[in-house]
Amino acid sequence: MKRLAPLVVLFALMFGSLGKAQSDGFGIYSGWPTWIGVQYQVSNFRVGAGFAFAGLGAGADYMFVEQALPVAPGFDLSWYAGAGVSAGLWTFLGVGGIYIFPHGLIGIEYAFPGLPFSVYGEGQLGFGIFTGSVAGVGGLDYNFRSGLIFRP
Repeated sequence: MKRLAPLVVLFALMFGSLGKAQSDGFGIYSGWPTWIGVQYQVSNFRVGAGFAFAGLGAGADYMFVEQALPVAPGFDLSWYAGAGVSAGLWTFLGVGGIYIFPHGLIGIEYAFPGLPFSVYGEGQLGFGIFTGSVAGVGGLDYNFRSGLIFRP
């Protein structure tokens, strides 16, 4: 039991502020593989869509944890984590199909004090699955993005 107590305390500290992650509102983002996209977030649920290198992509994510980072007074910085799935229609050199990407994500957000927007950076790691003319091809994959969220 003594070995279990530190683990319980660690999880309580890490997940003690379960709840809303990222700011609610409309946003724009850019990254890899999506060059430019738009997103909308309500509470813990986010949807987005955009243009990528060889097609279009869309996704839905659920953020299940957010934790403020105590940096300095008035400095609103927090990290968040979640999971989601993205899908994309792509075509390149006459070959095309659908790409499915279930993933986990982790990010950091800074809300500017007194201003109606915040900035964020995020990484996603998951397993990519191709369908269509290259069906069966896939493997470990990653995405990253940074963007602006305009809070209501």
